[in-house]
Amino acid sequence: MYGFSNEDFAFLIAAVYGVILFVAKIAYMLHERSQRRDGKVDWEDEVVLITGGASGIGYLLAEMLAIRHITVVVLDVHPVKTALDIESYICDVSDPEDIARVAKEIREDVGEPTILVNNAAIINGRSVLDLSIEEIKRTMNVNYLGQAWTIKEFLPDMIKNNHGHIITVSSAMGIMAAPRIADYAASKAAVKAFHETLESEIKYIYKTPGVRTTLVSCGKIETGMFQGVKEKMPFFTPTLEPLEVVKEIMESMEQRRTHNQIMLPFYVNFVPLVSILPAWFQDLARTISGADKAMDTFVGKKGAQPRATLQVVNAFPIGTESSEEKKKEEEKKDI
Repeated sequence: MYGFSNEDFAFLIAAVYGVILFVAKIAYMLHERSQRRDGKVDWEDEVVLITGGASGIGYLLAEMLAIRHITVVVLDVHPVKTALDIESYICDVSDPEDIARVAKEIREDVGEPTILVNNAAIINGRSVLDLSIEEIKRTMNVNYLGQAWTIKEFLPDMIKNNHGHIITVSSAMGIMAAPRIADYAASKAAVKAFHETLESEIKYIYKTPGVRTTLVSCGKIETGMFQGVKEKMPFFTPTLEPLEVVKEIMESMEQRRTHNQIMLPFYVNFVPLVSILPAWFQDLARTISGADKAMDTFVGKKGAQPRATLQVVNAFPIGTESSEEKKKEEEKKDI
């Protein structure tokens, strides 16, 4: 009688994991089909506002929209460097007065935002005792309060017209945290709770089903924000490409899904389950996945802005629009 080798055991684990993912994916697809939709969005009537749109996910999403000639507005403390038609405003989202100032300019220049993507976030990557009081305050002010201030500024008009979409970018760390990320995880947990409460208020207090909501909770995304962080078991906890997340956000916008959640990669769907299990199981999960030591090699963002336009064009065929963009580029060269 033959025994199992390590290779056999690894294959068995991978096979079982694959079957679980397949079954769960089928269940998720059935759930998606059952969700309420009112048809696709009419982009001519939409103004999309993205916070933190000068880099990372926000930047890629802004470019994807601009390539398709959708009205895009970006708020960031840094200017947006792009040749595309994107309205950019310097704004500190942690300051409600600054948001009110910029909001007035946006309404005069572009119109009232109908889709709000709350994406701005910062991270320090240090232990609780190594964090300064100012760093903790700044993280909460940008990551959490910044979202609250923009919602208070732009939600009233959405409620008034019974039309709009609020997309909240949270994180898997807001469900189950890890060492050296206390301030970031706390801010994302606050964002998640705020978003879920807002969903309930839109339904039961404001009674405006035309205002849609989407909660984005993802694992590590290759934007540079978590640069240096190493994945111990990338097969089970893979790093996301930014385009994967942006495509899901874009689809959520287009389909106008109600109470939608985007949880990527697929393992993030199981994080809420792990978070309510006994502490010893959570410790075991952190040890096996390497989450307890992942931030030890954290370096952080170096300010690089992803060159994403070419990827977007290849991923989303846009017909004659791409040729128009080429003509514009040729005209610029001639000048």
